[in-house]
Amino acid sequence: MNKSQFRTMMLVLCLAALCAVIAGCQEEAASPKAKDVKAAPAPAPAKVAEKPAATKAVEKPAPAPAPVPAPKPAATVAGSTLGPFKLAKNWAEEQGFVVNWLIAGPFPNPGERPDNTGFGTDYLKNYGGEAAFTPANGMEIKIDGGSAVKFLPYATTGTDIIFGDVAHLKIESNQEKILVYCACWLDSDADKDVEVRVGSDDGYKLWINHQLISEQHVYRAMEMDQETHKVKLNKGKNLLLIKVDQDTGEYQFMLRVVGADGKEAPGITVWN
Repeated sequence: MNKSQFRTMMLVLCLAALCAVIAGCQEEAASPKAKDVKAAPAPAPAKVAEKPAATKAVEKPAPAPAPVPAPKPAATVAGSTLGPFKLAKNWAEEQGFVVNWLIAGPFPNPGERPDNTGFGTDYLKNYGGEAAFTPANGMEIKIDGGSAVKFLPYATTGTDIIFGDVAHLKIESNQEKILVYCACWLDSDADKDVEVRVGSDDGYKLWINHQLISEQHVYRAMEMDQETHKVKLNKGKNLLLIKVDQDTGEYQFMLRVVGADGKEAPGITVWN
């Protein structure tokens, strides 16, 4: 290779190298480096105005219903009367039994039969006397010796007044030689004739509207309707007082208010 050819070849190589450099610069200008290219930030999404959450009223729990107080039992007030009560029935459907009473006792009935002295003793003499006496619920009766008893209400669930079942009397089992007073008011819707029928163990005295109707100083077991007393009731309240004595054994009585046919007298209620 002569010098002329050598020079030509070097010139070609130089031109080729120059072309390569120029081409590289153009490519770099057209494609900048990744690290220099920052992506344009994406446009922020438009904010949608949020509706404020509806303010829901906080529901308070309904208050628990107040407990209903148990009914109080009727107070036993001195002087008050209870009623009206209906006449009762049985002993196999017999009618007209008085089962609501004011009862006071026991009072002493000393002595031996037939001379027990309590039957003839007026233990109400300091309160007007048996014939004039008007009882009241809670009324206190003093007995010789300093003790006292009260007239208090009693109602039997049967038909007979069994004195050993009357709690406030505090009669001991088979207690002997005592007596008890019982009272009530028969409230009649009109003046009327009735029969007051009594059975007793032992004897009794009976007053209606302060009049002595009967006295039976006897010693016996009780049966229904051992005596029948025809009486006239006034319209309104009629006071009935009965004194029942005890020697020994069982101690009870029954009393019915009926018509002449033995059926319940209509239009009559009982207060005690």
